[in-house]
Amino acid sequence: MISGTPLTLSKLAYGCMRILLHALAILLLLLSFQSLEAAGGWKVSTLRLPSATPSTDTINQPLSSSSLKISQKALFMRVIQARLFHNGNWTLGDSSQTPVTVARTIASLHPSFVTGLLRIVDHGALSQREEEAFYTIRSAVQASSKGCRFDVVLNASEERSGELIIRHMKEITTRIHPDAWTLYVTPDDTMVNPEVFEEGIAAAHAAGQMVGYDGPLSLVPEGIDYLVVRAWDLKVSRHQIDLLKASKRIPLIVELPTTFGVQPSSEVTSYVNELSSEDRATLLTSLAVNQGAWGYRFAYPVFYPLCPAKRAFDATKDPILMVTIRSLMARLN
Repeated sequence: MISGTPLTLSKLAYGCMRILLHALAILLLLLSFQSLEAAGGWKVSTLRLPSATPSTDTINQPLSSSSLKISQKALFMRVIQARLFHNGNWTLGDSSQTPVTVARTIASLHPSFVTGLLRIVDHGALSQREEEAFYTIRSAVQASSKGCRFDVVLNASEERSGELIIRHMKEITTRIHPDAWTLYVTPDDTMVNPEVFEEGIAAAHAAGQMVGYDGPLSLVPEGIDYLVVRAWDLKVSRHQIDLLKASKRIPLIVELPTTFGVQPSSEVTSYVNELSSEDRATLLTSLAVNQGAWGYRFAYPVFYPLCPAKRAFDATKDPILMVTIRSLMARLN
């Protein structure tokens, strides 16, 4: 035991020396920090713990049923898709079709929500023709379906700031007072300006207007009231619907693809130019039948999709398709 004492003392001395050296290094480091701060070369920040006071920042939330004065289920029970003006251009090629005839067709379907009548111009004011058509159709539809709501489609990709989108929305609201805005983002966009959505949604909600989103599902903003899901390849994935229902907890509206930009996609070309009337009817039937079990609402394409870029497909010129749409809505919606 005595023979081991010098080794033990040596270890003890070595340990004490390490502690002293470590303390000296810390002291020198602190002195150097103080010198830098005094000279203005380094501002030492302190750690701040989260405050118990809630943040004053506004977090957008979907409008409640009490605010809308209707349940979401009832509001989106019978959805009609109709595109009559696209970026300022009338979309129907048949000269016999007018806002009055279009209004008569849509009203006969007794919709609860009509989406896409106007795709607002990216730059410039709403035309008098667009304003009159919107009023004509909405008045006729609400004469028989009093609670029916109408949106307009706004290209959010082209809005550069929250201030500009709010100004744009106020100008349109002054003219036609839409019930909802569907904010559209091109399918190949990889990012959006969050300010545009945050302030645009907040401004719409403050005015009692709903906001929907139609764009890449990786960019869905918070606080929207409904979400558009495109039937790419003319199909819908139940797995995708289930994931969206679980994560978003808002109404999902399934729509056919349409022409984005100038060049039609292959599925849009196929639907408009290649499928027979029977094939189109079969396709719409498959998308409509799954609504209840899967938990979405299908937007029946009466004047839709666009193909080419400024021309809407007119289902009223396809008797088999219109009979199918009327039958499906009566049976399922």
